[in-house]
Amino acid sequence: MPMKPSPFAVLAAAFVILTSVRAQTPSVEDVARTAHKLAQQLGELADADDKKALEAKKKELVEFVTLCVKGEGFTERHFVEAGSPLLEGERQAALAISEAGVARFPQSRFLHDHIGYARTGLANAEPPSAARVAGLRSAEAAFRKALECTPDTWHAHVGLYQVLEHLGYCDEALRELDTALKHAEAGATLGVIWLRRAGLLMRSERAKDALAVLKAVAPADDEKVDLQIMVLRATALAGDAAATQAAANALRTLESSPRTLVEAADALAYAGKKDDALKLLAQRPKRGKFESDEEREAQLYSQSAEAMEAFLKATDFSPGSPLRAALTKALDHHFVVMGAGGKQDDLAGSPLMMTKLLGGSSMPEEPIKDWGNHVLFVLSMRALPAHKPTPAEKQLVDMMKKDRWPTADDIPGRLLALRAAVGEPDHAGALTALRAVEKLDPKTPPTPAKK
Repeated sequence: MPMKPSPFAVLAAAFVILTSVRAQTPSVEDVARTAHKLAQQLGELADADDKKALEAKKKELVEFVTLCVKGEGFTERHFVEAGSPLLEGERQAALAISEAGVARFPQSRFLHDHIGYARTGLANAEPPSAARVAGLRSAEAAFRKALECTPDTWHAHVGLYQVLEHLGYCDEALRELDTALKHAEAGATLGVIWLRRAGLLMRSERAKDALAVLKAVAPADDEKVDLQIMVLRATALAGDAAATQAAANALRTLESSPRTLVEAADALAYAGKKDDALKLLAQRPKRGKFESDEEREAQLYSQSAEAMEAFLKATDFSPGSPLRAALTKALDHHFVVMGAGGKQDDLAGSPLMMTKLLGGSSMPEEPIKDWGNHVLFVLSMRALPAHKPTPAEKQLVDMMKKDRWPTADDIPGRLLALRAAVGEPDHAGALTALRAVEKLDPKTPPTPAKK
């Protein structure tokens, strides 16, 4: 009959097993070092031509994430240090690590922060769409959970402010921004606070308060044009046509460029001076070829100006109106396919192809003419129910059946993007964008702030 082990022998065996597990658990410092190194190396390889090296490093990342998700012997700090360096460039990995950490440490404010930032980054990598809105709402939930945990740090307030701003809850976003700014480090991280505050105030229908913020700014030389653009927009939103004209003149005196031409016309039209706006738009650069970056930018502003002209002259904003074709032409969009006998066919007139073009990941966001693209997307999407695809379109749809195709559920994301432009001085046509929301969504007021 076998002898029972003594209590001392059992305790000794347990100690040996525990020591073995701890020996296999990497230190917090080792985990942090590995995460930083992977983030740096992947960043360096992202723009390189060495695909083999990139794939090998991606495999290392997968192995690291697997180790962290398993998390044997990991403390809360292990998960925090593992995810933090990956938040900028490898957000999906950071999210997986942070969610695994939260499963073990559900009251970790820092891990909920990391989940919020990872989800925010992933959402903003999507085009304006239902997917982006859903991602932002999940990020909002993570930051709100973080605020229920301790210690009270500025990170969650900054993250929640940014998400609420994107979702259009501008009053609450402003309160979160002010809370975050009680910490000096938050202000240093965010930078250009006057721009952030003024944009939120303008979107909260507090244009005069925005003007007070803007007039108190002593701008650096490279901020002067941005500041004057924001002053011009706030003045137009305040409803003073004469002051808007004066602010437009001041902007054009400060810098006479295609950019300021479009911004001046945008504000004048919003303030009720449509004829003056159209006269300015008629002075846009002629369409043509470009060689330098400056010439390319001038062409983009020319397209934006032509689209604005078409919008200001439009009287019908229904999906079947001439505006959709006018915007397609003005924004210089094409969907060229090879037809029978080598003939090239441009399917840009098809609302089906246009929603695919504008809603695809291959269409980069372009601040100079995004407003027009968003309007064209909504008009094209709403024209789809009455559209009968041609054989060529049906063939293309069949070829791309595995792709994600935009749907009408993406329209709210486009409307949010149109509203958000007013707080971004490099986004052209911001006030025309607000008018577009009124025309495209007349029954829905701007998204109210949460209480």
